[in-house]
Amino acid sequence: MGPSLYLTRMNLPLSDAWEAEQIALFTPSERARLARISRPRRRAQFVVAHCMLRSALASRGAHNALVEVDAEGRLHLHAGVAVYASISHSQEFVATIAASEPVGVDLESKTRKWDPDAAAAMLELSVDADTPDALLRAWVTAEARLKAGPGASPHVWLSRWEGCQLAVAGIQKPPLTGVFDGITGIYNVLELKWDAV
Repeated sequence: MGPSLYLTRMNLPLSDAWEAEQIALFTPSERARLARISRPRRRAQFVVAHCMLRSALASRGAHNALVEVDAEGRLHLHAGVAVYASISHSQEFVATIAASEPVGVDLESKTRKWDPDAAAAMLELSVDADTPDALLRAWVTAEARLKAGPGASPHVWLSRWEGCQLAVAGIQKPPLTGVFDGITGIYNVLELKWDAV
């Protein structure tokens, strides 16, 4: 089975009962990381992402994977099968991917306010400020590659979803993609057009 990419658009505020149910599944390190997050939207992103992560891991056969989060927020997975995962979020959008090889995902909303010149400088790119789409593609590509790690496959796939630019790095073929409803646990397969970088 290939990598599974889960996407969702959060409806805020989250249901108190649903949020408590998800947090009850968290490991101590996940709870500790969540406790350090004070902004309500960021807390919701964390809870939704980790709910999606558990479903994505289960789709890879890692039903009982232990999810640890270090002080910088990096995931560390302990499972009986080889599994890697990555999480991204931007505004109300969240993406999670699980694969049997090192993988990274990045998602950025096109409506997010950011400084194109600063982003180009950070990426050491000479991207014309008149091409914000090109800069956004370069940004998500660099972020996904960074998350996949230095030993990952060099392949990167780009797509768009709900006004967001998506990038997945480290896998040779585009991922099985679906929109996830955390309340019902339903994963609806979604056909996206993927472009190789």
